[in-house]
Amino acid sequence: MTNRLKTFVAAASLIVFGSAAVANAGPRVPQVPVVGGGLQAYFISIGESINVNTDQQDNQVFQQSASGNASVTIMFQSSPNAPVQQIGVYNASAVIPPLFFLISGSVGPLGYSTMTFKPGNIMVVNRFDNLANFLSTTTFGGFDAGNFGFYLSVAAGTVFSQDGRNPGGLARMIAFKGTGLNSGEWFLCFDEPLPGAPGDQDFDDCVIVLESVNPLATEPTTWGAVKALYKK
Repeated sequence: MTNRLKTFVAAASLIVFGSAAVANAGPRVPQVPVVGGGLQAYFISIGESINVNTDQQDNQVFQQSASGNASVTIMFQSSPNAPVQQIGVYNASAVIPPLFFLISGSVGPLGYSTMTFKPGNIMVVNRFDNLANFLSTTTFGGFDAGNFGFYLSVAAGTVFSQDGRNPGGLARMIAFKGTGLNSGEWFLCFDEPLPGAPGDQDFDDCVIVLESVNPLATEPTTWGAVKALYKK
């Protein structure tokens, strides 16, 4: 079996992982059940009017805004795995995408990273703690700022913002539009994987806020589109 064919077989679980169209997809249909009250309690505590069971948006991928910059801030973590959480982005159109690390959960709430998108598929990531002290910087090549998703990794595995990349095609991230003072921002709420199980559907294991990006509508792709990648 050739390496190309092996890669194709390994991608079999990604029959539908989504392609991008420049639009806001609107509400997620159907809305994903959120178990427990942790996520709702968090939004209430920060003065958000979000209803976690009815206000989910069908935004699984994003693109850069005209500013060419974006930022990601850790807002809330309820998981005992918080210190080892790894948060990052990936190219949403890739069959088996490389992962671009943004920030570690060990920095805690209000730790943040900035992303600067440069010509030639270059992304520069700068990381800061909750007091805005500089931590580190990384320059990544091969990043698609026009179509990217988010991931969360812990010891038990990695989950993706695109449903189709997760086991069983299950949602492991749900997105909400910020309201009031948070208008224009996106809350991305992750349900981390558990040993031997996909997750517990509380979606409060890691909540990040995303600024200065545009959402993309997620559309299903086909096996034909996937196979076309391997005809070279």
